[in-house]
Amino acid sequence: MIPLNQCLRVLQCLEAMMNRSSMREHVFKMIFSYEFDMDKAIVEHVTDYLEDVKSKEVEDHYMTNRVIGVFDQKESIDEQINAVSQKWNTGRMANVDLAILRLMVYEIQFDDDIPTNVAINEGVELAKKYGGDNSPKFVNGIIAKIVNR
Repeated sequence: MIPLNQCLRVLQCLEAMMNRSSMREHVFKMIFSYEFDMDKAIVEHVTDYLEDVKSKEVEDHYMTNRVIGVFDQKESIDEQINAVSQKWNTGRMANVDLAILRLMVYEIQFDDDIPTNVAINEGVELAKKYGGDNSPKFVNGIIAKIVNR
């Protein structure tokens, strides 16, 4: 039998992981939706989005920094994606797949707190949930090429 204090720590870790996954999903949605709302500054777009999300201030801060970070590094991220994608540059990719890839590359390249395998797994899960039938395989293939470069 597992001691109660160990169970509680595991539950706390699971709660934190689910919370991070939920925040990642919101970050993805903000990245995706900004492509349709580019007449606003990115900070204004994020602020408007977060008004409808029930989150804590620390979570808002985390999500805001993540979205701004992706757009600050967008040129570099897109160069990496374009360098490994054959016949599918970022201009031809589905917006959902591209938003997921941008977030994944950002987490892998610019966030030391997120293990690479976690970023990949979470990205593939987002592709399964929001992308087309081929999105998980496509996203996984592109990100694998980037990681293995």
